[in-house]
Amino acid sequence: MQRLYKYMRMPSLIGVFLALAGTACGDSIALKASVRLQQRSDVVRLADIAVLEGAEAQRHADLVVHRPQDPAVTSEVTVQMVRSALEQAGVHWGKVDLSGRRTIVRPARTLADTPPLAMTALALDGAESAEQEVAEARFARDEVAADRIVDLPTLRGTIAKLVATGLHVKPAALRLAFDRSDAEFLDTPIAAGGMRYEVHPLSSIDSDRLELAVRTWSDGRVAASRNVTVHPRVLTHTAALLRDVRRNTVITADDLEVKDKWLAPSQAALHCGPAEAAGRLAARSLRAGDTLRDPDLRRPALIERGSRVTVRCLVGGVAISMQAEAREEGAEGDLIELRKLGERDTFFAIVTAPGEAVVDLSRRPRTAE
Repeated sequence: MQRLYKYMRMPSLIGVFLALAGTACGDSIALKASVRLQQRSDVVRLADIAVLEGAEAQRHADLVVHRPQDPAVTSEVTVQMVRSALEQAGVHWGKVDLSGRRTIVRPARTLADTPPLAMTALALDGAESAEQEVAEARFARDEVAADRIVDLPTLRGTIAKLVATGLHVKPAALRLAFDRSDAEFLDTPIAAGGMRYEVHPLSSIDSDRLELAVRTWSDGRVAASRNVTVHPRVLTHTAALLRDVRRNTVITADDLEVKDKWLAPSQAALHCGPAEAAGRLAARSLRAGDTLRDPDLRRPALIERGSRVTVRCLVGGVAISMQAEAREEGAEGDLIELRKLGERDTFFAIVTAPGEAVVDLSRRPRTAE
């Protein structure tokens, strides 16, 4: 294709750019942060872990993207795994946009995971009550501040240090909830009896429910292995509104106050601090006291619908400019639809500045010729 560009005249080159830009992604596959495996299922399909929009995306809904080795253990599906499975299935990358980093796949719920039904009269004899107490104790958790245990020479302290480092937070800004059933094991001194311990994350370190494999080494061999579950919470400086705000209203620093909240990592990533929220627009009507998250806000539009836009087409080190009309408004980083002046065909470009957008063809996926 580059040889073809080299020998074509400039007017024709612009026509090729626009033709390729017209194939911009319309369908989308967005990975979910976490899901739970369906009962009696030993495979993970695309529709289980992603939000699918558009015909091309829906066409691959039943595609198997992961086969857990042990359905009873938490596993992870990365975007690379999904991309590979889609390519083998013949996906048309010119029509589909894949987003997200990973999906945590948790085991299917068991009877022990299911709480008693509210408003249901239950007659429990002594044996049933004992079983219920065992189940409740098994899933009970104790939360502790990481800075209280991070320096302890125990497995609990080692895990606290690992999580704090992985989340890039200070121990004082981290709380960890451990399963009560693991208490005795977690308090094992790491230098006891000549044993050595290895702690290895089985899920992403920023998961709301972090699975860890703890291996005990003796005489150069793995003597035992046990999984441990940790539920982290991070101290998050969130932006809270001091007044009601209507949709499309610009939020200023005077509208905000800081509220500290202990949040799970996935929620902490969604919340905005005052510096991130100030200057953005309310995506919906908000009330005083609301803490702001990314979905609540949007960036101010740099390009208005119907306005004249300077579009730069990039291929390697070559850049060609043209004038186009915006078919929709867009903020910085948005992919918007445009139309070259005097033509009916439309194409897509990324908003980069007021009245400016870019089509970077050198980064676009190849399409079948």
